Amino acid sequence: MATFLFYRLKVALYLAVLLLMLLSAACKPQSENPVASRDNATDYFSTLKILNAKQSQIYDYHLPDKDENRALIQLNEERLRLACLNAASSGDALRAVRDNAGKLTREQMLQVYNSLDAKTKKSQLGKSMKAYVEKKAVLVGDSLPHFDGVGPDGKSFEWSVTDGKRVLLIYEGWGWIKRSTHLWFKDLLSATDRDSLAVVAYVYAGSMAEFHKRVKAFQLEPYLVVSDLQGKEGPLNKKMGIHGIPTYYYTDRQGIVRRIVAGFEPDRFTMSTGLSPAWGESLGPFDEE
Repeated sequence: MATFLFYRLKVALYLAVLLLMLLSAACKPQSENPVASRDNATDYFSTLKILNAKQSQIYDYHLPDKDENRALIQLNEERLRLACLNAASSGDALRAVRDNAGKLTREQMLQVYNSLDAKTKKSQLGKSMKAYVEKKAVLVGDSLPHFDGVGPDGKSFEWSVTDGKRVLLIYEGWGWIKRSTHLWFKDLLSATDRDSLAVVAYVYAGSMAEFHKRVKAFQLEPYLVVSDLQGKEGPLNKKMGIHGIPTYYYTDRQGIVRRIVAGFEPDRFTMSTGLSPAWGESLGPFDEE
């Protein structure tokens, strides 16, 4: 009888220990961010797969344009955050950060770069990241650089004409921009007074003759047009950190870059910058500045 009681007590003790272990696991605080680990690249790919599935769902839901665009922008912001967290452990994540440099502040870029090991920093990709950190690219939060150039009249371009205004610098891509997009920008310009917004159009050109030809061909006369006359091989695209054309830089009245957008689709551009010709003098999220 005593042996039977001892056996039951032993079993009860085991069950109690097992229950405590289960309760401990259940009560253990769970990470709110499943991709926060920087030493496991698997987190990056598995979570990226989930985000891609979410994008497919967004398309399947047939949302109104603005709701769909907003959802996609949030999704892309989550992809970039995920890439930043895993940059130190995944080359693909690091490339994603590098390719989206214009969406990050310099402090964020520096944080990512400092997370890399010595070997990665010495790699070509690491050196590319270092170039951004060392101000070889314009990032959100930087002052828009006032590079040297000339206007169609051959005189030096005076950046003082943009003082105290919000500036939209359109960096090339004129051959890629559709006619409807040209009209969109001209509608934007006509809907706002010149004291509110300055639209600066940068043009590739290797000579004044080529400059005049491109200004006329793309009907850029309504804009403040500028070229450094160094053609496509000039150093400006490297200094600006251009990865594709057209690229748009939108600043506040103090000349601080608030948005950098590559490519152009009116709805998504409007959501990213807050600029819309339909809003007249209301220029989006920077009116208070």
